[in-house]
Amino acid sequence: MSEENYKIEKAHCNQCLHETRHFVVALRDHSGSAPANEHDPYCEYEVSWRTVYKMLECCGCENVSLEKKFYFSEYDEIEEEYYPPKVSRQTPKWLDQLPEEWYELLKEIYVALHANSRRLAIMGTRTLLDLYMNEQVGDVGGFAKKLQVLEDSGQISKPNKSTLEAALEVGHAASHRGHKAKTSEVNQVIDIAENLLQGYLLTSGAESLRASAPPRA
Repeated sequence: MSEENYKIEKAHCNQCLHETRHFVVALRDHSGSAPANEHDPYCEYEVSWRTVYKMLECCGCENVSLEKKFYFSEYDEIEEEYYPPKVSRQTPKWLDQLPEEWYELLKEIYVALHANSRRLAIMGTRTLLDLYMNEQVGDVGGFAKKLQVLEDSGQISKPNKSTLEAALEVGHAASHRGHKAKTSEVNQVIDIAENLLQGYLLTSGAESLRASAPPRA
């Protein structure tokens, strides 16, 4: 596409994972108005609304998305929606190697993350960590007990235990105290969980590597 033929504006790109220049491939603008309710103290004014749809194509990777913005005279903020929803991080390439229950839960966590449902993403990650610990040591008690058994058995180090405790504490706060973590904090928690799960897969893969290696002469 030529920049001479299309208007260009900045928008989030799900492939580039940050704001980039986009061609405005198509635009539709629908608006209307109506008299205010006669019982409204400002009934002499009109209520107005406007919905703008834009088909956007990234100038770099050519990813296409639809942006919808809704303006309403009675709202202080503009409502924005994107199709597909904004992606803040890519799912790991090894996702489909996980046990089915973990795989499905991690996919749901990403759906919550893309919808900016941070509490749901954190609570889902807390559940995912619990599933991992039950798989490794069994349902031996609460989170603290499971972490201690993991450390005592040599499956995690003391620094790793401390890291997991921090991630779980954010999960407890979201589940029991309605805490809404910052986006950067949510990503940290998911990083911790994914590093643990990738380590699980690497350990399993190492056994296959060892078995496939020819013995020394």
